[in-house]
Amino acid sequence: MISRRSFLTLTVAAGLTGCGFRLRGTGPIVGELPPRIRLVTPDPFAPVAREVRRQFEEQGAELTDRATDAVTLTLSLPVQSKRVLGPLPDNKEQVELALTVTYRLEAPDRTLLVPDTEVRATLVYVDSGADTSAEASRVAQLLRGLESDLSAQIVPSIRVRYAQALEATDTGTP
Repeated sequence: MISRRSFLTLTVAAGLTGCGFRLRGTGPIVGELPPRIRLVTPDPFAPVAREVRRQFEEQGAELTDRATDAVTLTLSLPVQSKRVLGPLPDNKEQVELALTVTYRLEAPDRTLLVPDTEVRATLVYVDSGADTSAEASRVAQLLRGLESDLSAQIVPSIRVRYAQALEATDTGTP
């Protein structure tokens, strides 16, 4: 006999599935990755570079140090920018925080597959105006979250741009 809790769980799951609901990351993967990738970055131990490397390995791309038979991915370090959007009451400000990374892909014969492409992650927060360690810690935590968001966007962007480059070379258009 099926319990009431199991019945309700199955009913909700069937309803969500029927309306097209999917968890993030469970949908079809768009584009494709090069089978062998050489990652070139100013700091290979930076959090973004480590996360990109981890995602490549999880998705089946082989990372190599040799440039002879691999696509070369040149990845810049994240550049942080801050912009005040406007004042708020009580001496507070609305601030936009952004991290930007650029990358490009070159074929093993050094031809450019994907030109410099910019990936950007932003967030807006309220700056209390206090110059305290708690405020600095809060902003550092926001930056770590923004770095994580940025890292999650890089590999899907590479997938799409690489697939477009392959399609363009197959049709003969530049």
